[in-house]
Amino acid sequence: MRFVRYGPDARLHSRAIGMHEPRGTWLASSRQLDVVFLPLTGFDLQGNRLGLGGGFYDRTFATSRAGGRIWHRPKLIGLAFSVQGVDRLPIAAHDVPLHGIVTELGAIDFPATG
Repeated sequence: MRFVRYGPDARLHSRAIGMHEPRGTWLASSRQLDVVFLPLTGFDLQGNRLGLGGGFYDRTFATSRAGGRIWHRPKLIGLAFSVQGVDRLPIAAHDVPLHGIVTELGAIDFPATG
């Protein structure tokens, strides 16, 4: 997974499955990011995210758990509709939790994830 700087004047171009991405110079590492807004299929109130099954975000941000310590950057914020929330999702050891979620009803902070 690659990241670029994004600003209000960024030009977008169409990529895979019709998604639009900003053009720009690739950043070297996810450690250079302050906040990442993540798409999702579902979430629970413990800060777990259900994606599309590719594991891209989990692999990219797995370093946040390296050595048993939680690295606090970047903040991982899920974007969803409230109807995508469930009581509890099944999780695996490799799943990286969210720091928060934003829905049309407001924001939820998950302080246990850092």
